[in-house]
Amino acid sequence: MKLAKSGQIANVCQPNALLTLMEYIEDYGDGELRSLGEHIIEEELKSIPNPKAREAAKAYLQRIRQGERDLRF
Repeated sequence: MKLAKSGQIANVCQPNALLTLMEYIEDYGDGELRSLGEHIIEEELKSIPNPKAREAAKAYLQRIRQGERDLRF
């Protein structure tokens, strides 16, 4: 509740959602889904308010691309 009330929830929930989407794309996506998903993820990264959280999310996304799974932000 503390994160929600302070507005910091976007620094946690949104990155986790993007990580989940990337895992799905990597595991089940065809070429079209990968292209569309990557575009959406790049656009959504811009809306993470905290620059440190945004950069951490980018690093986690790269780890998922390299085969890691079940990462939590």
